Amino acid sequence: MLFRSDKSQIEAAARNLVRRFGEDASHQADIRIAELEQHGEADSLEFWHFVRDAVQCLLRGHGSTKH
Repeated sequence: MLFRSDKSQIEAAARNLVRRFGEDASHQADIRIAELEQHGEADSLEFWHFVRDAVQCLLRGHGSTKH
């Protein structure tokens, strides 16, 4: 279950990735996800999966990243 603060952090992380990497933002999120999988970081993995979804929404031009 995501809390409101989690959603804010996810949205902020997604916007930051898009600002920094533009169209490559989803790929950057995938890199982080792969690194976390290698290190067995299950808690962080869920967060980054949500970030990647939010990035994809932003890149498709949907201003809202609400889940």
